[in-house]
Amino acid sequence: MKSYQAVPMGWSQPAENTHASLVEAMQRMDGVEFDLRLTADDQLVVHHDHTVSISPDMFDGRPKNVEEWDLADLEGVGFCSFEKLMSDKDWLLPWQEHSKVACLEIKRSLPEITKDPTKRLARVMELATEMVDEAGIHDQAAVFYAFHRKMSEVAKISGSKRPWSRLLPIVPRTGSHNSKRLRAAPEFITNSFRRLLHSQKKSGAPMMPCAVDYFEGIKRFLHFGRPVGLKGRQLKRLTKIRDGFPVYVWPGHPELERDLLSAGLSILTDFADPDLKLPCGSSRWLRPATMPLTDRQWLDLEKGLNPEDVTPWHEISDEQLGWSAVRMIGHRGCGKTTRPIFHSR
Repeated sequence: MKSYQAVPMGWSQPAENTHASLVEAMQRMDGVEFDLRLTADDQLVVHHDHTVSISPDMFDGRPKNVEEWDLADLEGVGFCSFEKLMSDKDWLLPWQEHSKVACLEIKRSLPEITKDPTKRLARVMELATEMVDEAGIHDQAAVFYAFHRKMSEVAKISGSKRPWSRLLPIVPRTGSHNSKRLRAAPEFITNSFRRLLHSQKKSGAPMMPCAVDYFEGIKRFLHFGRPVGLKGRQLKRLTKIRDGFPVYVWPGHPELERDLLSAGLSILTDFADPDLKLPCGSSRWLRPATMPLTDRQWLDLEKGLNPEDVTPWHEISDEQLGWSAVRMIGHRGCGKTTRPIFHSR
């Protein structure tokens, strides 16, 4: 991963998918993305990896897989309960009233936990939907998605009426990071941006999660069909194909941040530091949707000038910002962090 220079302000990144990271990102940005898993006692924990992300000496003979732990034990080593997160007003109020959004990724378990993950994913969606509905979260403020083809069946079994989408291409559940990407490559090659967008629209998805591979470097030429991009004719093609349909891009590399936003694409970023200077020299703005700037203020950012006295969206409008608003979303809260997440104290 490339390194980027920030103005020293004492900001310290909290560990990914923790309570502190999610609350800070919800306060600081236009919304958050995070991961949900089902525990052994049928509860929801926020956790990305299959393996409990703690140092080896903390296992104390316990199983490696998250799904084989009870929620209380996972909380005991520092992980975040979705139920407790939903009781935190600092997290909930921006989601309820300030047009913030949350992308809830339902994580598939390993085959040793269940051969067919559909019903297990549905249970996660059911439990999470109950809490989201009870909190009165707007339909335009929460979307479920997963690397799973049968998301329509997941939604049907769960009984949830909440919006959902698919993460495509589908990444296998097992294998190393590189081997999973290699096995997903044929689907990437055979699906152009246009074809993926058509598939999402046809399924009824409110937005399209999309890998940055479709927009950067030589990778955007590796699939069938005409490529899209962030400049010139490829940007015009992208704009025409999208026709205003919301696209959320991950990971939102800082060197592409300005171009992605200018193209009307929302970004899932691992960089939550507001004082980070982009490689192009521009200052950043982490709330383009919920604290909108004028055209003049956006141009000033390119000169390294930070705007002052910006009024939040919810103070100037009663309208709920929809998925089509261009957003900065905190990936796993304030961004992914190194493994293990927690070490023995």
